[in-house]
Amino acid sequence: MVMCALLLFASCSKPPVNNDPVIGIWTNVIENDINSKNIIETEYEWIFNDAYLGRHHQYVDSNLVLQTDFSWSKENGIYTISYPGTNLPDDIVVLVNTTLKETDGNVLAERK
Repeated sequence: MVMCALLLFASCSKPPVNNDPVIGIWTNVIENDINSKNIIETEYEWIFNDAYLGRHHQYVDSNLVLQTDFSWSKENGIYTISYPGTNLPDDIVVLVNTTLKETDGNVLAERK
């Protein structure tokens, strides 16, 4: 009986470890230069976790105006960020050093 229990315990597999470099917090800040003062108007934030999910926030003048969950996937070095239950389009990006760039070269976010 002990042998069966030990065999059963030893055969349980662990979930695979996801250590993708995109995991973490990414931001994009849009600033305006008014009278030589940089004023942050809009900030976007993505928090990627290892379960291929995350949380997206949008702030306008430091006020939270959008908060939603997202899912993400990676295929051939290309990340797809989807926002189920919203009308937000998917973001298709590649990781270049510490920057997430859209397919047209525009910066989506930088590592925080």
